[in-house]
Amino acid sequence: MGKSNQYDTVILYGLMLQEDASGNYQVKKDSSPHPWRIGKHTKGKLIGPGQIFLTEQNQRVLLVKTEPLSFKKRHDYQPMSRFTSETLSLEQFE
Repeated sequence: MGKSNQYDTVILYGLMLQEDASGNYQVKKDSSPHPWRIGKHTKGKLIGPGQIFLTEQNQRVLLVKTEPLSFKKRHDYQPMSRFTSETLSLEQFE
């Protein structure tokens, strides 16, 4: 990172989740990976694929992959809100 007012930026590709009748998370039907980014005020810590994070609208998303993001291109992507400590196995969604 270059300047002191910059923060780490990463593209987060995720699938929208919903809870079934038993309270288990399921990928929303017809969901395809959507990109978000870490924002300046993002809470929590990035663990990696399988982690659940919250959007700014408090929707749960399953992280499927990450990519580096140049700080100057960060505004091309919607910021997410918060990382949770919840994780799911990606294998159950393949």
